[in-house]
Amino acid sequence: MTATAATREGVLMALRYRTNNPEFDFPNFAGLPPVRYVLASTPRCGSNMLARALWHTGVAGFAEDYFADAFVLDYFERWGFDSDDPRELAAGYVRRLMTCRTSPNGVFGLRIHAGHLGSLEADPHDILQAPRYIWIQRRDRLRQAVSYTMAEQTGVWILDGTFLPEGRTRAAPRYGYEEIRRHLRMLDRDAAVWEEYFGRHRVVPHTVVYEDLVADYEAGLRGCLDFLGVAAPASLPAPGIRRQADELTERWVERFLRDRRAERPAS
Repeated sequence: MTATAATREGVLMALRYRTNNPEFDFPNFAGLPPVRYVLASTPRCGSNMLARALWHTGVAGFAEDYFADAFVLDYFERWGFDSDDPRELAAGYVRRLMTCRTSPNGVFGLRIHAGHLGSLEADPHDILQAPRYIWIQRRDRLRQAVSYTMAEQTGVWILDGTFLPEGRTRAAPRYGYEEIRRHLRMLDRDAAVWEEYFGRHRVVPHTVVYEDLVADYEAGLRGCLDFLGVAAPASLPAPGIRRQADELTERWVERFLRDRRAERPAS
């Protein structure tokens, strides 16, 4: 959360995300939740799917991207903040989130992209007092980079017609070899950021691979709940999010591989 994000000036619009409304809060929770976790992610890794899946169980909190500016502004509209100390501001914000985003069994989670870590004034590990970490990754980083490129071009990041309006495409996607390669490099750096972070804090995250989660959704979700130490409900709900990969994704992947082969000098 940046200091500039926590300012009321010019913030007169409705909440950007419906799920930030009080109607989606859990009952008031007092004190430090006994189970705290970070969903460690990178763009287009399947973190939206996993976060919603965990939320819909009712026993794993609601791990949203609370440190992103749009979320901070939403909650500032709800509560306001009165600290000039950036570190205390972040800590107070999270404490307030814990009162309404902790599931009744005492589980609180938040989702953080690697790219946001460097802009935070306080370390989430300290704020959450040594939380557990679930690290979601994609095995196929090229398809992740293609998805990242398409989402940036179109402005459609999530297909969820239940709690969010369907994204309006702002532009048709256009293939670009250099753009996809740039996103590949960014994703490589993001992976390195998380590896360094976990090493620095001497933690071993529970790793979820997106492709494995899609192949066996129930096993992947149960694995996360076991890691958090909570009992799974009798019936596991669907995440409520549709996959966005389609034939265009596959055509872009094939074209990128051809372009990369053509770029390399013959041996």
